[in-house]
Amino acid sequence: MDALTVLLLLLGFHLAVSERIRPSIRSLALQGFLLGLLPLMETPGTTWRAVALCLATVAGKGIAIPIILTRVVSRLDIREESESLVSTKATILLAGALTLAAFVGGDRFGLSGKDELGAAAGLALLFCGLLRMTTRVKAVSQVIGFVLLENGIFLLGAVSGSEFALPIELGIFLDLFVAVFLMGILMFKIQRAFTHMDLRKIHTLKD
Repeated sequence: MDALTVLLLLLGFHLAVSERIRPSIRSLALQGFLLGLLPLMETPGTTWRAVALCLATVAGKGIAIPIILTRVVSRLDIREESESLVSTKATILLAGALTLAAFVGGDRFGLSGKDELGAAAGLALLFCGLLRMTTRVKAVSQVIGFVLLENGIFLLGAVSGSEFALPIELGIFLDLFVAVFLMGILMFKIQRAFTHMDLRKIHTLKD
């Protein structure tokens, strides 16, 4: 479990600092597959709920959402690099500081042992998602940050010590899938109307 948590954390850090869109989508897909293993590892025994949640997580986070994002990138002919409002070095420093803050703040959850590591990693993923959402210019990169943020929330729920509630988790997946799908449609509309996906230029538009 510890190795899986560390790998999830490293993928989250990569997603926070990476400026290349397609590798970021692949990292997001891998993170989704790894998150799918959590219900099987956290739930005592192998129950149908854990198996169903595992399959739903892999299908949604590991397959469906990355496919939608990949198609959006291909259809909109988005270049490989994603512009950032801050430099790469500054992004790395910010991601490191937020990760450190997550480990310090993890003590507030009152968890111990491997759960403390999981809680800190979940917070770090959440912070990294927020960082990507607020520092990237392209809308598709901000969507990746949004999914990363939700992955952090999922990890926090996985290590909370309570049994997974299948209807609640499936409802969250459905909301996330619909949100990403609608964001994809919105990005198509923006590209068609303004011929670019730079949100800085869109923000300058006036009536």
